[in-house]
Amino acid sequence: MIKILLQKYLKSAKGIDYSIDNNISSSYLIRLLIKKGIMLFRGVVRVRCFIFIGKGVQLDAKYLLSVSSNSSIGDYCQLDALSTHGITIGKGVSLGRFGKIRATATLNSLGHGVIVGDYVGIGDGFYLGGFGGISIGADTIIGERLTVHSDNHLFDDCSQPIRTQGVVKKKVNIGRNCWFGSNVTILGGVDIGEGCIVGAGAVVTKSIPSFSIAAGNPAKIIRERK
Repeated sequence: MIKILLQKYLKSAKGIDYSIDNNISSSYLIRLLIKKGIMLFRGVVRVRCFIFIGKGVQLDAKYLLSVSSNSSIGDYCQLDALSTHGITIGKGVSLGRFGKIRATATLNSLGHGVIVGDYVGIGDGFYLGGFGGISIGADTIIGERLTVHSDNHLFDDCSQPIRTQGVVKKKVNIGRNCWFGSNVTILGGVDIGEGCIVGAGAVVTKSIPSFSIAAGNPAKIIRERK
């Protein structure tokens, strides 16, 4: 009965047919339900929404944070929504543990913000720097330790410290239905099209057209999916 009820909920929450492996014991599922129940309680209390919030989660500028139903924020994440457009997280999104979304880099200039589309999954240890703006399309799945930097330091004046020369905003757009391996880094000004695959450890410095497979440092297109 527990498996049937959980499968029905997951089908509704994730938007796909979901079948729980018969080798998973009922006791494991009960412990999981208890954990999720506690996370749901935190979500209802802290943001008054049907979402799941792990332990040790830090939410700053909550008035600029929008999270849709059935989304999950992993343990010890930090979300700072201070920016002109805030942080918007779609429905059914899963953010891994120990991640950070920082929408503004400095207090002397507000950042743009971050949009995470429906049913996006991001692994543990991620960092999204949304100063220049980040958009992640729906149904994208991302491995552990993703880092996205939508800005860049100015450094042309060699007579001045780099830290005093300011920062330029460079928006990052990630299309829907992409798959990134672990340890991917994406630099500012990059557009990654729909349906792309980016290999583990890649450093993406240039835009990638839709339905491409890219890998390496710097990332290069190795073939097309079409």
